[in-house]
Amino acid sequence: MGKFQISSGVCTTLPVAIQGPGADHVRMQRDEPRPHHPCQHRMLTSIPKVNGDGDVSRLVALARRISADADKVDAYLRENNLPQPGFEVDAPGDFPSLPADVQQSRQQIVHDALELGRLARGPRETVRWGVWNYLDTLSIQIINSFGIAKMVPVEHPIPLSELQTKSALSATSLAQVLRHAMTIDVFCEPKPGLVAHTAASRLLAEDEALQDWAGFISEDVFPAGANVLKSLRSYPEGTSLTTTGFNFAFNTVNEEPMFVTFGKDPVRAKRMAGAMASLTGGEGYEVSHFVDNYDLSDVDNAGGILVDIGGSHGFVSVDLAKKWKNMTFVVQDLPKTVESAPKPISDDASIAQRVQLQAHDFFHEQPVKGADVYYFRWIIHNYSTPYAINIIKNLIPALKPGARIIINDHCLREPGSEEPWDEKVIRGMDLIMLTLLNAQERDEGQFKELFRAAHEGFVFKGVSRSPGCRMSVVEAVWDPKPEVNGTAKAQNVE
Repeated sequence: MGKFQISSGVCTTLPVAIQGPGADHVRMQRDEPRPHHPCQHRMLTSIPKVNGDGDVSRLVALARRISADADKVDAYLRENNLPQPGFEVDAPGDFPSLPADVQQSRQQIVHDALELGRLARGPRETVRWGVWNYLDTLSIQIINSFGIAKMVPVEHPIPLSELQTKSALSATSLAQVLRHAMTIDVFCEPKPGLVAHTAASRLLAEDEALQDWAGFISEDVFPAGANVLKSLRSYPEGTSLTTTGFNFAFNTVNEEPMFVTFGKDPVRAKRMAGAMASLTGGEGYEVSHFVDNYDLSDVDNAGGILVDIGGSHGFVSVDLAKKWKNMTFVVQDLPKTVESAPKPISDDASIAQRVQLQAHDFFHEQPVKGADVYYFRWIIHNYSTPYAINIIKNLIPALKPGARIIINDHCLREPGSEEPWDEKVIRGMDLIMLTLLNAQERDEGQFKELFRAAHEGFVFKGVSRSPGCRMSVVEAVWDPKPEVNGTAKAQNVE
């Protein structure tokens, strides 16, 4: 439950062989960051020169690189008869899947265009209008909440006066909101007083999962974000689930966590679930990254067990069961989530009989004893360190020697060493975790410390990430020595 994900582009990783017991199953790549550079060095890398005999200004260099990368992306789309991006109502809602080098150029265009804009504005205007950007969220919030996008015909424009009769908004408010949204290409005004769809506004009219995402971000996260300052001033330690920006926004301070609040409100809970569904299909977060790249052959050959903790309706386990024919899977989540899961969990009987749903709260002792793998996807990042340590500790009574604990989450790299597109989103996710749950994304050292703090019997195996994915695989193995004076001691196998 509560899995926050954001779409991604291509990730850059380096191959490695992870050493030690339990390492031979990893077929991903070691999550090694590129060398971290000081800001000035990073800003001046890969800038083209004029005829090879002198540096050009950054303003010109960025413009030229954008042009070169745009030519590369455009050529690929033309050569493969793929639709071009556009703002028109019939333009594609998403980019097609691209080869790694073309995707890299696409990413570079996005980053360079933003940097070029900041450079052209200058530092003062960048800060001045940067704090103004929340108004984009405000206009989309109103459009989405009032269902305005659904009131505009896809086939032709509609007079603003006619649209106002369909809406609960006044003519003035409606015009204010729409014309602001038009500045970010949500709707357009082909002639004065006529409102028409763009590709983006059409998606807000037709894509229910995107509507849920817009509603969740603008009506739940947006107010919570406005209260983070109050939260941190009142509780600067920032670890409790009930003293967050969300709690201050919705008057639940020291009463209940966000997930409990949503559990009492079926409409908001459904919207959040839809929002998460909108993201799970996003590029770089497909389940296939884990299914295709993590080797479970030894577990499968032995007819072993994987426990999918907080696994919602079991979509990861179902996909794993399609690949690994001998393993069994236990998907655990809270009772309401388990009750709402489809039955059977798969139309394929050979899969359904190997995937069991089980009600379990991971803040209590793990009931499945002796499994081979205990898997957390988008769980640990929802909790601050004290809670995360307790979640891991609750596994210990169930663990057999050699059991793997897998955390499938973001793993932060050194600032400035991530691809710029990826870093912007990951750092944003880090703040969302703070906003809603006083939680965080973690780097490799912080994950290692979680396991060390939970018990010295955990042997940290490292972090890996498959190409094209933003999610990392963080892994530890339970490998205690026999008890000495009543305390299990870990073997030094690192």
